[in-house]
Amino acid sequence: SDISKEEWEALKRLLHGETVRRINSQTVKRLTDIGALQNKRGGIELSYAAMRLLSERMARISRARNSDSQTRCN
Repeated sequence: SDISKEEWEALKRLLHGETVRRINSQTVKRLTDIGALQNKRGGIELSYAAMRLLSERMARISRARNSDSQTRCN
């Protein structure tokens, strides 16, 4: 499912330890509806699928940036 820039930023913040309480409630609801967040241990956490997606996309972005910077240096 496509996610908005706000949802993407919220997922990254959650991955880095920010609490759900600091994220907009509509964003939390949307992320829960699409399965990126799940109720666990009395709270809401990132789902395994969301963590995997974040890791893959962040790695892809990093590779693209590195490739772009190497192209500029040559």
